[in-house]
Amino acid sequence: MTQKEKKNKIAKVVKLLKKQYPEAICSLEYEGDGYKLLVMGRLSAQCTDARVNIVCRELFKKYPTARDLANGDITEIENIIKPCGLYKMKAQSIKDSSNLLHYKYNDVVPNDMDTLLTFPGVGRKIANLLLGDLYSMPAIVADTHCMRIAGRLGMYPEGQKNPEKTEKILSRLIEPKEQSDFCHRMVLFGREFCTARSPKCDTCPIKIICKNEITVKKLGVERLDECLDTVWRVFSEFEVPIFSQEGAKTYKDGIEATRKNGDITFYAALHGGKVIGVLGMRENNHIGYFYIDSKYHGLGIATDLFNLMKNDTDAKHITVNAMKYGVPVYTHLGFVPTENEKTVNGVTFTPMEYSEK
Repeated sequence: MTQKEKKNKIAKVVKLLKKQYPEAICSLEYEGDGYKLLVMGRLSAQCTDARVNIVCRELFKKYPTARDLANGDITEIENIIKPCGLYKMKAQSIKDSSNLLHYKYNDVVPNDMDTLLTFPGVGRKIANLLLGDLYSMPAIVADTHCMRIAGRLGMYPEGQKNPEKTEKILSRLIEPKEQSDFCHRMVLFGREFCTARSPKCDTCPIKIICKNEITVKKLGVERLDECLDTVWRVFSEFEVPIFSQEGAKTYKDGIEATRKNGDITFYAALHGGKVIGVLGMRENNHIGYFYIDSKYHGLGIATDLFNLMKNDTDAKHITVNAMKYGVPVYTHLGFVPTENEKTVNGVTFTPMEYSEK
């Protein structure tokens, strides 16, 4: 994939994961306390977040502040955090970091990468976690879930296990404002669906853009029947309620006339070789049909189809009779209403046009 294709793909993943996990919650229960997140981030190395949460309930009860932990007995700290693994090394680093946090930075976690990296045991992964969660700054937390899933999505060679490389690659692909929350969602998604072993691909919420990428291409009159059947199927399943019986018959008659005359050029979105969205363009630069299967809404397919058609035809001026439910889509693409709405045979139309500025 090109860099542009990767950006488009990861943007769709961001949207789908946001829909799946509206609240991007950090798995570490740090209660908004920077001191606690600093300690918990260090303890999470080669340990599950769930275990860290359990261990830290006792740890923070005994050492509720950075000053308390900085002055704590190292042997007692080791005994408490022993279930987290590497306990001798971790005990020393969280004690030293707490000392630095309290006595040099007055209990305020610094908000810049270079300073955070001076804290014992803090690498870029923990630093990004702190910057993203505490200060809402752009930050890629390249943990095992993030590296595994991004590799499977084709953002870099699958199996790459270099956190810093992963961070740099993803930071160039994901919108800055989305980065921190995206990483939290990746953790939730990695645990629930995209597990290291036996991923649940059948029920995966992003399977439609994982290994079988949606492609957009010009079909012309090729597969015309399939394109028109897609239009009618989608229309029949989701849009019939806005039509009277007479209006639905009129619309279907229009589809059959198009099928007979073949006077239209189709641009289609394909998934697994199946047409799941179409845009029909007539010779007079009038959009005839524009439908996306509802299962694929929110992935930017409408924009991709429109841009492909516009670039292919070099059209500067385009018109459409948009039915009422489709007006937001056309408005998003840059169309503006030209007249008042009209109702014909129970179908509500808003004449719209697009002119390139």
